[in-house]
Amino acid sequence: MARNGGPSDPARAAGENSFAAVVADHWNAVYRLLSHLTGNPHDTDDLAQETFLRALGRLDSFAPGTNMRAWLLRIASNAFFDGQRKRRRARVEPLADEPAAAPERPGKSLEIEEDCALLHAALEELSETARLVFHLRATEDMPFRDIAALLGTSEEAARWHMHQARTKLLKRLSAKL
Repeated sequence: MARNGGPSDPARAAGENSFAAVVADHWNAVYRLLSHLTGNPHDTDDLAQETFLRALGRLDSFAPGTNMRAWLLRIASNAFFDGQRKRRRARVEPLADEPAAAPERPGKSLEIEEDCALLHAALEELSETARLVFHLRATEDMPFRDIAALLGTSEEAARWHMHQARTKLLKRLSAKL
């Protein structure tokens, strides 16, 4: 017969040598306390598991004849407050989405827009094949072998179109810049 006669009797749990019985007997009480403290089901689940892991590690420090539920609730509240202290200590400033940029000189964005317009105009002057080869190689970093297969031509022809595109673009852009 159990000393206190109830399901939370530590002698019963110790007598059965079954920590699973302790968890089964006290899970709801520990969970309710932690739910009240955290207000968050995810944190409650984590802390309830942490509580029973701590209790299992310290089971030898439980004094037989004392209230197991009170002991577990104490461990649960300590786990909660330990987590709160860690959060306070670990507070860091969030990183900025982008690093602070140096102040731009006046007119820089206008120059960039003009350069982009020149590049687009120069690209439009290329043949469709040269423009396609230039895009696939420069933007997509596609190997000439794959470009040639895509165009249905030889690798040498793809290289020649790229050379022509570069030459025309450099000539056109160097004259304007």
